[in-house]
Amino acid sequence: MGFPPQGYAAYLTQVEHETEWAAESHCDSISSILEAELTVGALAPTFPSGSTRARAILVASIHILNVTENPHLIQFKVEGNKDAGAYSDLLDLTETAQLGLAEVIGATESWVGAIDVTSLVDASGSAYNFRFVVTSSNAGEVRYITSFSLVLVYHM
Repeated sequence: MGFPPQGYAAYLTQVEHETEWAAESHCDSISSILEAELTVGALAPTFPSGSTRARAILVASIHILNVTENPHLIQFKVEGNKDAGAYSDLLDLTETAQLGLAEVIGATESWVGAIDVTSLVDASGSAYNFRFVVTSSNAGEVRYITSFSLVLVYHM
């Protein structure tokens, strides 16, 4: 492969690099059919010195365990904020039947998604909080394990 006329250094500025930041996983136990905010995943990422941000991708993961014999329909959304500001919706799946649990003790379900959060995450090294907001269609006890990873894509 040939390099551009400007040389090897110019070629490297066209290459995308990435670094990942992971928040601690959390487990929440909810026994209400009302909307519930799950434990926040907190991240304070920084881009490498001299880099230019290309994009930021949030990988959100939720694993659900139905502890009772009640059937559940779980709806959820993913929210985020910057520097303790107001939360905004990053992905709203509350109007669609995304997850359904069988009428069996110990039934499990999970969802993992990649969400573009470039408009929220910048190169400032700010603190970001992400959370799932869930609603269950039936009372009982549901355990949620949530985790968040942030992928920062940049040019050097």
